[in-house]
Amino acid sequence: MSFTASIFYPDKPKQFDFTLSEKLNWYSLISIIIYPLLLLFVEKSFGCDISKYAYYLLIIPVITYFIAGTIRLNEYENLNGSFIGSISFKEDFVIIDSVGYQYNKIENLILYGNSYSGQRNENTRSGPMYSNGVHNIISFNYDGNKIARNFKLDSERHIDELQSTLLDIITNEKITYQRKYLNLINEEYRAFMKFESFIAKLIKEKRIECTEGLLLIGYNSDKEAKEMRTKYCC
Repeated sequence: MSFTASIFYPDKPKQFDFTLSEKLNWYSLISIIIYPLLLLFVEKSFGCDISKYAYYLLIIPVITYFIAGTIRLNEYENLNGSFIGSISFKEDFVIIDSVGYQYNKIENLILYGNSYSGQRNENTRSGPMYSNGVHNIISFNYDGNKIARNFKLDSERHIDELQSTLLDIITNEKITYQRKYLNLINEEYRAFMKFESFIAKLIKEKRIECTEGLLLIGYNSDKEAKEMRTKYCC
């Protein structure tokens, strides 16, 4: 079991914190709208006959708009923060900022870890295309204190390492079992025999209801569900 990640300390959010592509996109759109309106206003208000070549200048913001769209295809969101220290999961404890926390003394664990560097953003029409992978958080109570940190995941494989570690910690009950901890395991890892065996144990010990347990494991047909119910619930 091995997992290490960089701790991320976000800065206070900045107002209108646009990336380069977003700035170019907005500047060009505003220019495309405002510039011809301004020319028309001058013509109507002052009776000036503005040369058609003045309107040709609109090609500049139009080109800029398409340049912005090209830039965003390889652009990452603004980082707005810094990396200081690391978080590491060991056999019996997690180390955060060089301080060890034993799993069996951790309470109310909350962990979100599905954002990775290079992940495509949900908004595919504008703004940066890729995430920096820092929208992950771990928090828990320990000896009366609240511990909370953001951390970075470098790739999809890094997510796999985290999930494998969580699977080990939870199914071996290194951390005191709570039903909500099962939700920390992604669907892919719920297909592992290790997870299925743990759910079977919980059902047998009546710490989880049979139907709920089978839904967590997952099944593909009524026949498979019936076989699993016979195997684990009778």
